[in-house]
Amino acid sequence: MDRTKLNYILFFVMSLIIIILYTSFFAPKTPKKPPEQGKAIDPSPQRQTSTIEEKQSKQSTKLELPILPEGKLITIKTPLYTGIIDTAGGRIVEWRLDKFKESTDNNSPPVNLLKGSPPAFNTYSELKDFRIPNPIPFEFDGVNEVDVTEKQEITLYWKTTDGIELRKIYEIDPSSYVVGLRFEVKNTTETHVGETLTVEQYGKVGKEAKKNDDRSFITMVYNKVKRVDKPPKEDDVFKGTINWLGFSDKYFISAFLPDIGGETEINLANVEKDQLVRAAFDYPSDSIPPGNISVHKSKLYLGPMEYEVLRSVGYDLEKAIKYGWVGPLARPLLWLLKELDRVFKNYGIAIIVITIIVRAVFLPLTIKSMGSIKAMQVKMQEIKPKIDALKEKYKDDKARQNAELMKLYTSQGINPLSSLGGCLPLVIQFPVFIALYDVLLYSIDLRHSSFLWIKDLSSPENLFNIPGIGIPFRILPLAMGASWYASQKLTPTAAPGVDNMQMKMMEFMPLIFTIMFWGLPSGLILYWTVSNILSIVQQLYVNRRFIVSKGGTKDAGSDRKRRKNSV
Repeated sequence: MDRTKLNYILFFVMSLIIIILYTSFFAPKTPKKPPEQGKAIDPSPQRQTSTIEEKQSKQSTKLELPILPEGKLITIKTPLYTGIIDTAGGRIVEWRLDKFKESTDNNSPPVNLLKGSPPAFNTYSELKDFRIPNPIPFEFDGVNEVDVTEKQEITLYWKTTDGIELRKIYEIDPSSYVVGLRFEVKNTTETHVGETLTVEQYGKVGKEAKKNDDRSFITMVYNKVKRVDKPPKEDDVFKGTINWLGFSDKYFISAFLPDIGGETEINLANVEKDQLVRAAFDYPSDSIPPGNISVHKSKLYLGPMEYEVLRSVGYDLEKAIKYGWVGPLARPLLWLLKELDRVFKNYGIAIIVITIIVRAVFLPLTIKSMGSIKAMQVKMQEIKPKIDALKEKYKDDKARQNAELMKLYTSQGINPLSSLGGCLPLVIQFPVFIALYDVLLYSIDLRHSSFLWIKDLSSPENLFNIPGIGIPFRILPLAMGASWYASQKLTPTAAPGVDNMQMKMMEFMPLIFTIMFWGLPSGLILYWTVSNILSIVQQLYVNRRFIVSKGGTKDAGSDRKRRKNSV
């Protein structure tokens, strides 16, 4: 097999791999329609649990929706968010991020992290031989609306008929998206009291068609991030040292961070309604001595998936961002992108500049790779008559034909396997391009950032719908496809040994990727388009250096130098 043919086969295989990877990881997935659910029965507010062992041995086969807010609603206002807490269970009903809007519309409401989900972070305790309702009917002595300008505690309390005191305390810091959470049980009896404590959170999992976004349950167990991208058919259990757990989309996360070491457990169950999932975190069982107080500390993070913000929280929460194996490369690229935005005051320009910088860093390798491939193509064209003659002479003996072709290649100083060396620079660059791709895909900084006619770089263009078919018309994907096609045409493909079918299929690659990229964020398409244009410039430079003439091959740069020296 000649080198040029091997090059195109390699390109064709890599293109198929890209399509498969896109289908697996980026293409929209159609969620499985959950079965219809009958009328849910609200859990009894006066449930009696006789023993801790009984609670641990029971496995629910049908998960019912929690009751709606039924207590006093407390509104908490800070410069960053507005939250609403229900005294029933101390659950969070709403959490609106005032600095982030739902859309680019001027009248768009703030993002509500719990929109479409039942009240979250219900904390319920089961005490051996004591009657504890679920949700716990806490009381609050403060006003209904609390403006927090400095660190402040919101204390909810409740007592059993036996005098046991339970308190749930929110610690509000107006300058942070982190909320402290304490749950205290004071044993006022004269005996030890066995306790189990559970914190439950609800969220949606699966594809959200309107936002073209995937929502996931995500947790870190034994320092490894685990994601659930669709509602589980059966209860899923995560056991181990749990750093955090929560529900996230591409840009926001609501996470519970238990301040406890050792083995703990999460039970993930499908509510079987609107892609709703419940995550229940169980603390280890405990025994409270007479007169003592059991204190369980934790934190909540309810805010944007911004790398530096998540990193400042600790708990390795920044790993919730889906950078994957290219994370070590993505983080410095993210930093560079932000620095460029500070300079140019626009993320569209920053994307263009960072693409130029990355391509410039790899320019020597790219030129070397393109030059190597171009030189091989030139040599193959020079010996094409001899190749055709050998193929015709030994057309009935493939083994002899291949042997004679190898002899011809050796005599001409051509090594077909050296094509891998020409592809090596491209392989080295590939992780960097993937890292930049992920940065542009998951960076919240691009959200609602405009550039020229594009209102939101984190979303596809939305100029107008094509009359009659309803498909949105978009400029950038067309520019990307056209630039890709131009780049492809600049690289000679009519080389000996290349199958016509392969050539035809490669000609369709720009069209295929234009269709695939039609619904991707504009920032990504801008990056890819600029990258294609730079490839065209690089290929023009390489083509000028190598001139194919009837008498052989000349290096244009060397030829100019010789003419200059001869004057």
